[in-house]
Amino acid sequence: MKIAKPLGAGILILLGFWCLGRVMETALDRSPDRLDKRETITAGVLIGVPATAGGAWLALDTRRQRHLAEGKRLRQIFFKLVKAGRGKVTALRFSMEAHIDGDAAKAYLNTLSREYDATFQVDNEGGITYCFHLGDVDSRLLRPAPQVMFDVILEAVPPVKQREVVKTVQKLTGLEWKAVKALIRDVPQPIQRGASQATAEEFRQALEQVGAQVALVLSDRADTP
Repeated sequence: MKIAKPLGAGILILLGFWCLGRVMETALDRSPDRLDKRETITAGVLIGVPATAGGAWLALDTRRQRHLAEGKRLRQIFFKLVKAGRGKVTALRFSMEAHIDGDAAKAYLNTLSREYDATFQVDNEGGITYCFHLGDVDSRLLRPAPQVMFDVILEAVPPVKQREVVKTVQKLTGLEWKAVKALIRDVPQPIQRGASQATAEEFRQALEQVGAQVALVLSDRADTP
Protein backbone atom coordinates (compact mmCIF):
# COMPACT_ATOMS: atom_id res chain seq x y z
CA MET A 1 0.00 0.00 0.00
CA LYS A 2 2.90 2.35 0.75
CA ILE A 3 4.35 1.74 -2.71
CA ALA A 4 1.05 1.63 -4.61
CA LYS A 5 0.11 5.26 -4.01
CA PRO A 6 3.39 6.88 -5.14
CA LEU A 7 3.57 4.44 -8.05
CA GLY A 8 0.03 5.30 -9.10
CA ALA A 9 0.79 9.01 -8.80
CA GLY A 10 3.86 8.64 -11.00
CA ILE A 11 1.99 6.67 -13.65
CA LEU A 12 -0.87 9.18 -13.78
CA ILE A 13 1.48 12.15 -14.02
CA LEU A 14 3.50 10.51 -16.79
CA LEU A 15 0.31 9.61 -18.66
CA GLY A 16 -1.00 13.15 -18.24
CA PHE A 17 2.22 14.75 -19.45
CA TRP A 18 2.38 12.39 -22.41
CA CYS A 19 -1.21 13.21 -23.42
CA LEU A 20 -0.68 16.94 -23.00
CA GLY A 21 2.56 16.65 -24.94
CA ARG A 22 0.65 15.04 -27.77
CA VAL A 23 -1.84 17.92 -27.60
CA MET A 24 0.96 20.47 -27.97
CA GLU A 25 2.58 18.48 -30.77
CA THR A 26 -0.73 18.20 -32.64
CA ALA A 27 -1.60 21.86 -32.11
CA LEU A 28 1.75 22.95 -33.56
CA ASP A 29 1.46 20.58 -36.52
CA ARG A 30 0.70 22.72 -39.61
CA SER A 31 0.34 19.80 -41.97
CA PRO A 32 -2.79 20.30 -44.12
CA ASP A 33 -3.17 16.54 -44.60
CA ARG A 34 -3.86 15.83 -40.94
CA LEU A 35 -7.59 15.16 -40.53
CA ASP A 36 -7.78 13.95 -36.91
CA LYS A 37 -6.23 17.06 -35.39
CA ARG A 38 -9.30 18.20 -33.46
CA GLU A 39 -10.07 14.69 -32.18
CA THR A 40 -6.48 14.17 -31.02
CA ILE A 41 -6.40 17.49 -29.17
CA THR A 42 -9.78 16.85 -27.53
CA ALA A 43 -8.84 13.32 -26.44
CA GLY A 44 -5.46 14.50 -25.17
CA VAL A 45 -7.02 17.25 -23.07
CA LEU A 46 -9.80 15.01 -21.74
CA ILE A 47 -7.29 12.36 -20.65
CA GLY A 48 -4.21 14.44 -19.90
CA VAL A 49 -5.71 17.07 -17.60
CA PRO A 50 -7.55 14.66 -15.24
CA ALA A 51 -4.59 12.25 -15.22
CA THR A 52 -2.13 15.01 -14.33
CA ALA A 53 -4.44 16.46 -11.70
CA GLY A 54 -5.14 13.03 -10.21
CA GLY A 55 -1.46 12.15 -10.11
CA ALA A 56 -0.59 15.46 -8.48
CA TRP A 57 -3.32 14.95 -5.88
CA LEU A 58 -2.07 11.44 -5.10
CA ALA A 59 1.51 12.71 -4.78
CA LEU A 60 0.48 15.51 -2.42
CA ASP A 61 -1.71 13.17 -0.38
CA THR A 62 1.16 10.68 -0.09
CA ARG A 63 3.44 13.43 1.13
CA ARG A 64 0.81 14.60 3.62
CA GLN A 65 0.32 11.06 4.94
CA ARG A 66 4.06 10.63 5.38
CA HIS A 67 4.26 13.92 7.23
CA LEU A 68 1.41 12.90 9.55
CA ALA A 69 2.96 9.47 10.17
CA GLU A 70 6.34 11.03 10.98
CA GLY A 71 4.69 13.52 13.32
CA LYS A 72 2.88 10.70 15.11
CA ARG A 73 6.11 8.70 15.39
CA LEU A 74 8.01 11.62 16.89
CA ARG A 75 5.18 12.34 19.35
CA GLN A 76 5.18 8.74 20.55
CA ILE A 77 8.95 8.80 21.07
CA PHE A 78 8.72 12.15 22.84
CA PHE A 79 6.03 10.98 25.28
CA LYS A 80 7.93 7.75 25.94
CA LEU A 81 11.10 9.67 26.83
CA VAL A 82 9.23 12.20 28.96
CA LYS A 83 7.56 9.37 30.83
CA ALA A 84 10.84 7.50 31.34
CA GLY A 85 12.68 10.66 32.40
CA ARG A 86 9.86 11.89 34.66
CA GLY A 87 9.45 15.00 32.58
CA LYS A 88 13.09 15.51 31.57
CA VAL A 89 14.56 14.89 28.14
CA THR A 90 17.65 16.06 26.26
CA ALA A 91 18.05 16.79 22.58
CA LEU A 92 20.79 14.14 22.32
CA ARG A 93 18.56 11.41 23.76
CA PHE A 94 15.66 12.42 21.54
CA SER A 95 17.94 12.51 18.49
CA MET A 96 19.23 9.01 19.23
CA GLU A 97 15.78 7.53 19.83
CA ALA A 98 14.10 9.23 16.86
CA HIS A 99 17.05 8.76 14.46
CA ILE A 100 17.07 12.41 13.43
CA ASP A 101 19.93 14.91 13.46
CA GLY A 102 20.65 17.11 16.44
CA ASP A 103 19.37 20.34 14.91
CA ALA A 104 16.05 18.71 14.02
CA ALA A 105 15.78 17.27 17.54
CA LYS A 106 16.42 20.69 19.11
CA ALA A 107 13.92 22.38 16.81
CA TYR A 108 11.26 19.78 17.63
CA LEU A 109 11.84 20.02 21.39
CA ASN A 110 11.88 23.82 21.22
CA THR A 111 8.47 23.75 19.55
CA LEU A 112 7.04 21.41 22.19
CA SER A 113 8.65 23.37 25.00
CA ARG A 114 6.64 26.41 23.89
CA GLU A 115 3.51 24.32 23.50
CA TYR A 116 3.78 22.80 26.99
CA ASP A 117 5.49 25.73 28.79
CA ALA A 118 8.60 23.70 29.59
CA THR A 119 11.57 25.02 31.53
CA PHE A 120 15.27 24.33 31.00
CA GLN A 121 18.23 23.15 33.02
CA VAL A 122 21.74 23.99 31.81
CA ASP A 123 24.68 21.91 33.05
CA ASN A 124 28.27 23.10 33.53
CA GLU A 125 29.17 22.14 29.96
CA GLY A 126 26.29 24.08 28.46
CA GLY A 127 24.06 21.06 27.80
CA ILE A 128 20.33 21.77 27.94
CA THR A 129 17.76 19.51 29.57
CA TYR A 130 14.13 20.20 28.72
CA CYS A 131 11.86 19.94 31.76
CA PHE A 132 8.21 19.28 30.99
CA HIS A 133 6.00 19.68 34.03
CA LEU A 134 3.76 16.67 34.59
CA GLY A 135 1.55 18.45 37.10
CA ASP A 136 -0.48 16.19 39.38
CA VAL A 137 0.05 13.03 37.34
CA ASP A 138 0.08 10.05 39.67
CA SER A 139 3.66 8.83 39.96
CA ARG A 140 2.37 5.28 39.57
CA LEU A 141 1.51 6.13 35.97
CA LEU A 142 5.17 6.85 35.32
CA ARG A 143 6.27 3.37 36.31
CA PRO A 144 6.76 0.80 33.58
CA ALA A 145 3.73 -1.42 33.19
CA PRO A 146 4.16 -4.93 34.59
CA GLN A 147 5.11 -7.48 31.98
CA VAL A 148 2.36 -9.90 31.01
CA MET A 149 3.33 -13.46 31.92
CA PHE A 150 1.96 -16.75 30.63
CA ASP A 151 1.63 -20.35 31.80
CA VAL A 152 2.32 -22.96 29.13
CA ILE A 153 -0.25 -25.75 29.38
CA LEU A 154 0.33 -29.10 27.70
CA GLU A 155 -3.23 -30.12 26.83
CA ALA A 156 -2.91 -33.33 24.82
CA VAL A 157 -0.26 -35.70 23.51
CA PRO A 158 -1.05 -38.21 20.73
CA PRO A 159 0.23 -41.67 21.74
CA VAL A 160 2.26 -42.01 18.54
CA LYS A 161 4.00 -38.70 19.28
CA GLN A 162 4.64 -39.32 22.97
CA ARG A 163 8.35 -40.07 22.68
CA GLU A 164 9.03 -36.94 20.60
CA VAL A 165 6.99 -34.79 22.98
CA VAL A 166 8.88 -36.16 25.99
CA LYS A 167 12.20 -35.30 24.34
CA THR A 168 10.99 -31.80 23.48
CA VAL A 169 9.64 -31.08 26.98
CA GLN A 170 12.85 -32.40 28.50
CA LYS A 171 14.89 -30.13 26.25
CA LEU A 172 12.73 -27.08 27.02
CA THR A 173 12.43 -27.55 30.78
CA GLY A 174 15.56 -29.46 31.76
CA LEU A 175 13.48 -32.03 33.66
CA GLU A 176 14.54 -35.65 33.86
CA TRP A 177 13.06 -38.21 31.48
CA LYS A 178 10.99 -39.96 34.16
CA ALA A 179 9.60 -36.69 35.49
CA VAL A 180 8.50 -35.63 32.02
CA LYS A 181 6.87 -39.01 31.31
CA ALA A 182 4.95 -38.82 34.58
CA LEU A 183 3.86 -35.27 33.74
CA ILE A 184 2.45 -36.03 30.30
CA ARG A 185 0.54 -39.08 31.49
CA ASP A 186 -1.89 -36.79 33.28
CA VAL A 187 -2.43 -33.93 30.83
CA PRO A 188 -3.50 -31.16 30.79
CA GLN A 189 -0.53 -30.05 32.86
CA PRO A 190 1.46 -26.80 33.10
CA ILE A 191 5.01 -27.33 31.95
CA GLN A 192 6.16 -23.74 32.45
CA ARG A 193 4.74 -21.03 34.70
CA GLY A 194 5.29 -17.28 34.61
CA ALA A 195 7.00 -17.23 31.22
CA SER A 196 7.35 -14.14 29.07
CA GLN A 197 5.26 -14.03 25.91
CA ALA A 198 8.32 -14.71 23.75
CA THR A 199 9.34 -17.74 25.83
CA ALA A 200 5.79 -19.07 25.94
CA GLU A 201 5.51 -18.79 22.16
CA GLU A 202 8.81 -20.67 21.76
CA PHE A 203 7.46 -23.49 23.96
CA ARG A 204 4.22 -23.66 22.00
CA GLN A 205 5.88 -23.69 18.59
CA ALA A 206 8.38 -26.37 19.60
CA LEU A 207 5.69 -28.63 21.06
CA GLU A 208 3.17 -28.15 18.27
CA GLN A 209 5.86 -29.11 15.76
CA VAL A 210 6.04 -32.58 17.36
CA GLY A 211 2.26 -33.01 17.50
CA ALA A 212 1.32 -31.83 21.00
CA GLN A 213 -1.62 -29.56 21.76
CA VAL A 214 -0.60 -26.52 23.79
CA ALA A 215 -2.45 -23.57 25.31
CA LEU A 216 -1.06 -20.31 26.68
CA VAL A 217 -2.98 -18.80 29.58
CA LEU A 218 -2.33 -15.60 31.49
CA SER A 219 -0.32 -16.27 34.59
CA ASP A 220 -1.25 -14.91 38.00
CA ARG A 221 2.37 -13.89 38.36
CA ALA A 222 3.45 -10.41 37.32
CA ASP A 223 6.94 -9.19 36.59
CA THR A 224 6.78 -5.91 38.44
CA PRO A 225 9.86 -3.69 38.65
